[in-house]
Amino acid sequence: MALELRVEAGMHHRESCPVKATIELEKLGSDWKDVKSCTLTDDKEVKTPGQCELSADGKSMTISWILDNLKTEDVKKYTLSPEECESLMVEFDHFDDDHVDVSVWGEMFTTYRYNKEQLKPYLNPVIGPFGHTVTRGETSPEGHRHDHIHHRSIWVSYGEVNEQDFWSEGENAGRQLHKDFEKLVTGPVFGEIFANNEWISRDGSEKIVDESRDMVFYNLPSSQRIIDMTVHFRASHGDAFFGDTKEAGLISVRVYPTMTVSPPGTGKIENAIGGIGESETWGKMAQWCDYSGVVNGNKVGITVFDHPKNFRYPTYWHVRNYGLMTANIFGRGTFEGDPAKDGSWTLKDGETLTMNYRIYIHPGDAKDGKVKEKYHDYINPPAVKIV
Repeated sequence: MALELRVEAGMHHRESCPVKATIELEKLGSDWKDVKSCTLTDDKEVKTPGQCELSADGKSMTISWILDNLKTEDVKKYTLSPEECESLMVEFDHFDDDHVDVSVWGEMFTTYRYNKEQLKPYLNPVIGPFGHTVTRGETSPEGHRHDHIHHRSIWVSYGEVNEQDFWSEGENAGRQLHKDFEKLVTGPVFGEIFANNEWISRDGSEKIVDESRDMVFYNLPSSQRIIDMTVHFRASHGDAFFGDTKEAGLISVRVYPTMTVSPPGTGKIENAIGGIGESETWGKMAQWCDYSGVVNGNKVGITVFDHPKNFRYPTYWHVRNYGLMTANIFGRGTFEGDPAKDGSWTLKDGETLTMNYRIYIHPGDAKDGKVKEKYHDYINPPAVKIV
């Protein structure tokens, strides 16, 4: 028997919105157990590819797809079938022990760089709506090393963990060592890189904390891109103390040089509470922060969304006119200018801290890119009901 899904837009227009539904396997039928992709057919016989993932216990299946366009208060019905998709819209090219290239609809999007000779893994380049990177790598197009060499496009780091510095890349800085990949999944709806890392002292003699980042890249049109990143910290080697410092970002972005607010001056910083510019966004708590500017004559932006389920939501932001934007939940005393508000925190031995973020890349500034609406899609996705 065909299964029907009912998707409700609610009070918001939905456009290019990732959607998922988890369904008990017994409702789908035993023939679904090994299905990796499927087809959703709407009332107008338009087919949409779906991607399937069986739960660890084998009792349910999560179906993911992209809702292309659904107006306010409208409803869309799909008939679900195990008709597999022949095309992979999100693909990887894996170069062992070095990097993974990610392409969407045949176009290069980003590269996850994890070579063990470097001090930290990171994403670079990150291609935006007009075919040009929106982030800065470690060198300029002319091959010159930038200032703040430790600002590596999109990355995860922290300046004080058990008195080790994982933010800078000086002689005494710690290392984030790639261990393995838990997942390398490609498909018609998304690609997923789940990488496990070990934060260790520079000489490798001390293990500080285990960290993993689960990165999901969606098959959206080139006019917009989304990366969902879940960061897990596990205190596998004793307590992990995160100090109160601004030199940190549990997720960090360094924008392309021409996008900065300071010279050349094309940039604009905005946050969810109406702040504009560094003076109104640095050290402030907000649900999201956006950095936009001009690259090769086109205005583009990149936003980081903080999820309401995250610890100490909404996060503080360490964001600068020269192009840095990071989410930092532990620097409260530093940002507030009050040591009595010390934000340091200890992850106890054996415990795990999980943080969820979405990176949204768009044309124009926050208004042009409909950042507010996209944030709502992230925290309040369309309701899906099984009919």
